[in-house]
Amino acid sequence: MSNGRNLTSYLLLGLLTVLALGGAALGIAQSPKNVPLQQAVTNTLGAANYSEVLNETTAQGKQTDYLVYQAPDRLGGYIQSGTKRTYVYVIGKWEYQSLTVANGASTAHLTFYRQASQGAKALDPAHGYLPYAKQAKNVTQSGDTYSFTLSETTAQGKQTGKFEYTVSGPYVSEFNLSVATASVNLVISQVGTSPPVKLPAGSKVVKAG
Repeated sequence: MSNGRNLTSYLLLGLLTVLALGGAALGIAQSPKNVPLQQAVTNTLGAANYSEVLNETTAQGKQTDYLVYQAPDRLGGYIQSGTKRTYVYVIGKWEYQSLTVANGASTAHLTFYRQASQGAKALDPAHGYLPYAKQAKNVTQSGDTYSFTLSETTAQGKQTGKFEYTVSGPYVSEFNLSVATASVNLVISQVGTSPPVKLPAGSKVVKAG
């Protein structure tokens, strides 16, 4: 797709293939009693919707993504880098990506390029990251935070990722992953109360390519 990277580049494609994503705290309603980590992961991924903010730091720089996931097949928001942002949406079997615009620019008349998509779940950061909790061994718990490490051997040698999950009531509210050359932070909020995912009013849609 011209003038912007495809949304698929913002999904974790492998355990230590960290390409994009990151976070800024939005807050989440606290519940008097937190559930165990595995149940929190199940509850979060099974929710009707939630908001996500992701911060990524790699050798290529920093990036922040603001997204809303709406079950079962919608994901949307924008990807911000410096003073520019690109709006991205997945609705059903289609992916829509805008031309890059300045921060604060009106969304009333954006042009979106449409192409076939892998689907919202396949591209949703929470669905990409949170299931790693199922592989966890020797988990350490400190208050609301659970941490563990996972390693894999690649062509570059053995690499280890440090994973941290924070549970707030029935849901995972924050996820952190750090490897030798990158770090990722994902904050999840507004579980069950996020706004609906739809293209901005007045948008123009054209076929990519």
